[in-house]
Amino acid sequence: MTRKQERRRRTARWASIVLIAFALAAAAWMLVPAGGPIVAVLLLAGALVLAHAGMIAPRGVAVLTYHSVSLDPSWLPWSKEISVHPATFERHLATLAAMGCAVIGTRDYVDRRRSGAALPPEAVLLHFDDGYLDNWLHAVPRLQRHGFAATFFASLDFIEPGDTPREAGGDESGYMSWAELDAIERMPLLEVEPHGVDHGRVPVSDRIVGRLTEANWRSLAWVQWAATPGPKHDWFRMALPVAVPIGAPVPESGLALAVPKWSGGVRESQAGLERRIEADLERCRMDFQARLGREPEIFCWPENVVGAEGRRIAAALGYRATTGGRGRNVAGEPAEIISRIHIGDRALGFRWLAAEALHLRAAVRLAQGNHYWYLLIAPMNATRALVMRARGLGAFRTSRHKPSLLVGFEKHCCKADAARGHRRT
Repeated sequence: MTRKQERRRRTARWASIVLIAFALAAAAWMLVPAGGPIVAVLLLAGALVLAHAGMIAPRGVAVLTYHSVSLDPSWLPWSKEISVHPATFERHLATLAAMGCAVIGTRDYVDRRRSGAALPPEAVLLHFDDGYLDNWLHAVPRLQRHGFAATFFASLDFIEPGDTPREAGGDESGYMSWAELDAIERMPLLEVEPHGVDHGRVPVSDRIVGRLTEANWRSLAWVQWAATPGPKHDWFRMALPVAVPIGAPVPESGLALAVPKWSGGVRESQAGLERRIEADLERCRMDFQARLGREPEIFCWPENVVGAEGRRIAAALGYRATTGGRGRNVAGEPAEIISRIHIGDRALGFRWLAAEALHLRAAVRLAQGNHYWYLLIAPMNATRALVMRARGLGAFRTSRHKPSLLVGFEKHCCKADAARGHRRT
């Protein structure tokens, strides 16, 4: 059972018990001649006790996943969903400290889980996907000030050139360099691990779901990435696409490390898919050894999606754990599978630091097993969706659970293009 299924079932059961109890209590109050109020109170008290047991689940570990931490993420077409303002991030870190959370590293977490050693009772992990430069400029200094551990996952083709770590005050767009990743790896409590080679998608059929336009080609950047093997760190600096021109069809697609690709009217064999996965993970292993002086231990699947063959190949290559879980990291779940929670900004559709702190607190406590917090998160997410739509920010995903680089945007843009010609994201 996934965490989404669990929280819905538990809160639905709780609500059913409480509503029935209220109905019976009201009936008792009105119909019992003597002692009706006492019967009503006893019914409600008993129902709340009975329902409470279903709202407290076995304790899990919150793995909070960030992407961009930026003052101006406008260069990213999907920034509305994955970018967090530094002020929000600072408030999040302060909230974790106030909650008494023990923010530990992913390698330490995996070591403890695999060996059966106890975790800190308030253990929390922090992940940063995609290797954005703003992580180095804004997230790393704040993490160091708070003394928090974190893991940064970079995709090889997006790592910028450069031999010297950059300083704040200049252009914050783009990705980290090997120099910055190496500096992070050398810092106490901070880790660097791979996010694959190219964060790619591949065609999965000959069905055309849209066409590239001047308005959507950046949001559908995977089309350009798929056509340009090798470095992609400067893709966003192009005024217009070069590899695949405006007007080109956009095929139905899937994640490159999770599904067989469609090429020349033929679907890739399972063996072909497994060779591609192995080549990707092996390249990460070799490049990390060459650049950082150590082999990677944790693999982060692009968009948090993986098949059984991917996990098997990762384990055979020496990766001790991978992401992509759908649980809450409880003791009974496999230690080699890490389940994560996407953390964004504007919890109510606009930035209010008190609300950002409250939403983060609720997300952590919910992951830990207290499902009463879902009664807060659900209406906050619904409010966010309504406010974002009213502000004309589009039909972005409002789930706080891990969209990655392109989740939701391809589907949104292609449907909009097919129906109305194009729509600016």
